[in-house]
Amino acid sequence: MGSSLLDIVIYSAVLLAFHWLYSRRGSRRSSLPLPPSLPGLPIIGNLRDLQAHENWLTFFRWGKANNSDLIHLRSFGTDFVVVNTLEIATDLFDKRSSIYNDRPRYTMLNELVGFEWLIGLIPYGDLWKDTRRSFHREIGSVGLRRFTNIELAASRQLLRRLRSSPEAYMKHIRHMASRIIVRIAYGIEIKEENDVYIDIAEEAMQAFSACTNAGSFMVDLMPILMYLPEWFPGSGFKQLAKAWRVPVTAMLDGPFEFVKKHTELDDIPTCAAVTLREDMKKRDVDPAYADYVAKATLASMYAGGADTTVSTLSSFVLAMTLYPDVQVRAQEEIDRVIGAGRLPDFSDRNSLPYVEAVVRESLRWHPVLPINLPHVLLQDDEYNGYFFPKGTVLIGNIWAMLHDPTIYPDPGAFKPERFLKDGVIDPTVRDPTVACFGFGRRICPGLSLAKESIWITVASLLATYKFSKAVGPDGKPITPKEDYIPGALR
Repeated sequence: MGSSLLDIVIYSAVLLAFHWLYSRRGSRRSSLPLPPSLPGLPIIGNLRDLQAHENWLTFFRWGKANNSDLIHLRSFGTDFVVVNTLEIATDLFDKRSSIYNDRPRYTMLNELVGFEWLIGLIPYGDLWKDTRRSFHREIGSVGLRRFTNIELAASRQLLRRLRSSPEAYMKHIRHMASRIIVRIAYGIEIKEENDVYIDIAEEAMQAFSACTNAGSFMVDLMPILMYLPEWFPGSGFKQLAKAWRVPVTAMLDGPFEFVKKHTELDDIPTCAAVTLREDMKKRDVDPAYADYVAKATLASMYAGGADTTVSTLSSFVLAMTLYPDVQVRAQEEIDRVIGAGRLPDFSDRNSLPYVEAVVRESLRWHPVLPINLPHVLLQDDEYNGYFFPKGTVLIGNIWAMLHDPTIYPDPGAFKPERFLKDGVIDPTVRDPTVACFGFGRRICPGLSLAKESIWITVASLLATYKFSKAVGPDGKPITPKEDYIPGALR
């Protein structure tokens, strides 16, 4: 008992000491104020606000209450600034991207769980530039044209799988998304059932979601805690990290080793892995580094494509169930334009404006990442009369940007018609993709693939199926709730 009490006393002393050190490091050197601050507690500051479930709602409401689009939080000496509007996000993350382009140190996610290879988390530097450049070349808007047939085939397979077991729609959507990205990235055809690559992606991205919110784990605010022994009070995060590291490592290494083996056997189809490895071999760089760039780029494709599309499509299914009039209108457009003789393909996209509006509203209504991955300021800066110290962590509140009632009236409702005028897409209404895929140089490099995959799936589903509420034992329809699993990824 005495030893346990001593451990707790030492642990508390460590926290207090590092709070003092971090506070001194973060001292401001300007007469300008910080943005309006969310009230906090002694020592831990706004830790609870950063860790709170659906904290984007708290940040949005606090900003409105204080008539400010910027909110300041502080925890253990680290300054956080939440950006609630797209205009400010554009000013800082796009126009000043040279100093707002870095990422914070994710001790839990990167160093302990093992996600240091993910493009979205790599610190600004040569490795980030090389992986991002490789990613964009392989599946950017131009490179992606090689794989359109893969997206189309996967959407058709989804329709067949739904016919046999419609109640397992989430499983089938996940299978489709994984099939697309694993085939495009590695040339691997996943199995119809019990595929290891789907399981790995799901487990790894659950870990990502649990770790990504700012302040989710104390070790991110105080990295020295990573050196605590596992038996020490409060170090349970180390056991979690050890378990999560297994699927994360498998996501990086497993399919890449498959590619290396089958490339030597010359029996792998055209895919990003083949062209990327060939390109890296031509460059005058260390072979080990070239191999790592290729492996990190491909694994980043795998991670991004296997989960985020699933979230948007699940929101689409929910919306079609809750808003049957939207479903009817979209299906009437498909019947009128395409008829009953065939399924939609990419050549029909410009002829189906209401379907396009449904896709945009699906991206806006419940964004996959309500809070953007944080940016870190590389030097002191001033903006609109406020001072941001070097090292400030800036968080784009994507949910607030996509639920701004001045831009999207009645933002909580699913209304695709908000994007239309005179029967066509209204260019004056903000496309949600300007926010939901991130900002500046850190914008998601896989956005072209995501938008295409979501569109062809939505159009195909609307052309073939009707979505309706389940019926309970009492014979009455069951209205599903707009509930999402807690975490950074919705």
